[in-house]
Amino acid sequence: MRIVHYHPRAVVGDGGITNSVQRLSTALAALGADPVIVHDVSAGSRQRPGANAEPPGSNAGVQWIGARHLGPSRMLLPVGLERALEGADLLVLNSAWTTHNARAGAVARKLGVPYALAPRGAYEPALLRRKRVVKRLWWEAVEQPLVRHARALHIFFEGERPSLARLGYHGDVIVAPNGVSVPSGFRWDGGSGGYLLYMGRFDPEHKGIDLLVRAVAELPAGQRPALRLHGPDWRGGKRRVRDLVRTLGVESWVTLGDAVYGEQKWATLSRARGFVYPSRWEGFGNSLAEASALGVPALATPYPLARFLGELGAAIVVEPTSSGVAAGLRELSNPEAAAVGERAAQVIQDQFTWEAVARRWLEQARALSVDQEGGS
Repeated sequence: MRIVHYHPRAVVGDGGITNSVQRLSTALAALGADPVIVHDVSAGSRQRPGANAEPPGSNAGVQWIGARHLGPSRMLLPVGLERALEGADLLVLNSAWTTHNARAGAVARKLGVPYALAPRGAYEPALLRRKRVVKRLWWEAVEQPLVRHARALHIFFEGERPSLARLGYHGDVIVAPNGVSVPSGFRWDGGSGGYLLYMGRFDPEHKGIDLLVRAVAELPAGQRPALRLHGPDWRGGKRRVRDLVRTLGVESWVTLGDAVYGEQKWATLSRARGFVYPSRWEGFGNSLAEASALGVPALATPYPLARFLGELGAAIVVEPTSSGVAAGLRELSNPEAAAVGERAAQVIQDQFTWEAVARRWLEQARALSVDQEGGS
């Protein structure tokens, strides 16, 4: 089965979509599929003049096709996708609310290639409420036709179906989470570092970092945990968080650090007393999944992955308010929280390896293809 994943930043992006597209495609190849990744050949120079977008050499069995894209970063239009879609059984459009997906979907329809949308949380109600008027106009003009003609939508968990129904979508879905891969030699050590940890970009509203800092301030001084925040800046968000920490007078408990990668990241996670992920909305949340894979007890707000883990007793799930997070911080400090981390590690090991995820994804994609042939 020839599966074409389209994501302009599949080479140069440093976020969860880039990693997921690469890892899923590699796992699909290992299962005998014929995966292709189509990316923006000029994406590197959009970030750094003169830089090239060179596909990584480690994705065995994956074909990479660079396509020209025209326009500014937020209004990209792909050129010449017809070549990339030759012989395709399924096109996968990653993300949502983008001009490049709208254009790619139109090309696929013209060629008779079925496509699946992978919005990765972009149709969740909390996100739809932001810039409501603009999104409504875009939905009517662009996004709704794209969704209406999709062969299927890819969601991470069954619990996301109601969000699609509210949008008027009742068609087929592919249900499969992201996979999680942890280097050997790392495991939660019981919290030897003595700190609670947040990892993610400094986007206070999206990631709920303001709720977390306010939650620390709401606790009596004797109950406040040492909290470390690590991640890249996002449009000045780090400065705003630092100002909030200072305003609330919790500098002695809350420290801000740079993003950590590689072995340093895994070591920082494994030594944390607990992990906190208070997002107001979220796609998948790789950081929570990685902390859970190590067995770190985790606190999160009720987005799909957190709800899934919470239903299995594998995460502490609280409402996205400062008082809700404060109550969760108290619970995370209890010795019983260690059992939450143990259950989380088992769930990730059983259900979230890339091989298991790819197998589940491919079985459903093949079933869609069979159904389409039977109905044609």
